Amino acid sequence: MRKTVVFFVGAALMTLQLSACLDSQKQPKGYVSELTGGDSISIKMGEYTLMKYHSDRLNFDINYPSFLVHQDLPDEVGMQELFMMDDVSLSVMVDSLSGMMRSSGQQMMGMGAELVEVGDDYTIHEGADDKWEYYAKVIDSDSLRQVTVILRYYPEHADAVDLLKEWVKDFEVKTSN
Repeated sequence: MRKTVVFFVGAALMTLQLSACLDSQKQPKGYVSELTGGDSISIKMGEYTLMKYHSDRLNFDINYPSFLVHQDLPDEVGMQELFMMDDVSLSVMVDSLSGMMRSSGQQMMGMGAELVEVGDDYTIHEGADDKWEYYAKVIDSDSLRQVTVILRYYPEHADAVDLLKEWVKDFEVKTSN
């Protein structure tokens, strides 16, 4: 009797697994068991809220998407905050303008980045290096510092990071009240 029950349960599970495999092409992307890197990134970005993080290093607030995780960086890193998910990262950095020979935007263009947009107090750049693609906004925060926000991602995630590109483009420096 026990052998029959085990066989029946095993056959039922195998039937369920087989039917799930056959139906996987009809299922929405979020339920397919085998995902590419781009698909998994898109799924994680699906629904999110903006999280508020006050940076003592940078002396302003950063409202970042909840699917990213703030990274604790050592003090020697300096004026930077990093938010990551898998192989996608957002860096928010502050550079002092005193003593700089070139602005952050000029440095990025010197590394091969293209100037995509120019606003009253910001520039947007796009580029790539050997391993990463990046999308960045350089903000002239005040007469003493520039804020640079850089989105870095692997090329295979290019279609999945549009939401983060919008976040970078819309980024503003928000000081605490």
